[in-house]
Amino acid sequence: MECNEVNDMDLYAADNENMHLIARVHPEKRESGICKRDPFQRDRDRIMHSRAFRRMMHKTQVVNANMGDHYRNRLTHTLEVSQIARSIGKALHLNDELIEAIALGHDLGHTPFGHVGERALDDILTGKIDIEYDVKKVLAHGERFKHNFQSVRVVESLEDRCEEYSGLNLTFAVREGILKHTKTKIDGEKVVYYNSDYEQYNLEAPSCTLEGQTVAIADEIAQCSHDLEDGFRSGIITWKDIKNDGLINHVQRYYSIETPKDTDMMTYILRNSIIKHLVGYLINDVYESSIENIKKEIQNGETNNGELKNLVINFSEKVHSLVKKCANTMNEYIINSEMISVSDAKAEYFIKQLFKAYVHHPKQLPDYILNRYQKQTGKKFTRAKINEDEVRADPIFWRIVCDHISGMTDQFASREYKRLYMPDYV
Repeated sequence: MECNEVNDMDLYAADNENMHLIARVHPEKRESGICKRDPFQRDRDRIMHSRAFRRMMHKTQVVNANMGDHYRNRLTHTLEVSQIARSIGKALHLNDELIEAIALGHDLGHTPFGHVGERALDDILTGKIDIEYDVKKVLAHGERFKHNFQSVRVVESLEDRCEEYSGLNLTFAVREGILKHTKTKIDGEKVVYYNSDYEQYNLEAPSCTLEGQTVAIADEIAQCSHDLEDGFRSGIITWKDIKNDGLINHVQRYYSIETPKDTDMMTYILRNSIIKHLVGYLINDVYESSIENIKKEIQNGETNNGELKNLVINFSEKVHSLVKKCANTMNEYIINSEMISVSDAKAEYFIKQLFKAYVHHPKQLPDYILNRYQKQTGKKFTRAKINEDEVRADPIFWRIVCDHISGMTDQFASREYKRLYMPDYV
């Protein structure tokens, strides 16, 4: 790429002065002084200091943390996504602060126990998991649960930083990037959230910033490579299972990595070498492919002060196909393995029982959750005078129960199950 083309790329980096991208629901004064921070820096700091960010340390990524100290959790996954995204962003001259803010916030809405928690909550809301209540009557508006929507909900309303309003009051670009780091539909169906206006984000389009698109592809790279490493470490997957995978073979040939031909075992050093080079190869492929896409956008005169209409950050066609096949292999050997399936079944049971307990007996919820319900509905009651029949039939209450469970860590959810269902003397 010529130097003038590199400079032209700056036209696509999110501008800290773009009033649309830095817009907040509640207007704020810009910081001043020697140590003043740009809008996206402030967002990053707010996310890092949030309770939801700290709780990710005790939320499962794929392999339950109880299996060992070196498996990734939701927080370490988030940090790795940030590192990968910033590596791509630096090469493409993008806005580093915006990338970091989106990356650090993208999984704030994830549930305990990994993706099974997300599926369980969605299945409860849609009646696929029976908690012995007329779900269809309560949720006639068709509400669903998806973690990227929940991440936006966390930063828009569930976290607090002041008494004047709920939420972290983040910029539009950060919220939009968080929402679009993954699909905005479930099995092709539109996701509905109670009393939330997500149409402002144009759900049919990819992220409007290169930075948002960069975090989305970085999340794919992290899952493809690091989930594979956790699979190796746990023994769920072996070299025999993966040695003929097209992506792995391609990376081996590209970096001249030789593996023993007379064994199905893989040494620790060899495993690390393959994972390390896999990450590097995918980052380079995204960079080279995206450079060409950006050049086309520039030639077509599509620059718009850091905002886009098209998907620009992506793998090359060849590597995209290889990554997809590798993901299918990991689903077969890791996600659907006996070890993960046993953990998932327990997690689904825990979440079902927690939801059932709260819906059938709302007074088991802590005061701050009941207060949140009163604040959202305008209803006033005491624990002695709560109308449980009325509360449990209210869709807002179900949404609040869903919020409460989704915010739990693995350990807290397990302790809460014991508190609600096990006698104190056991």
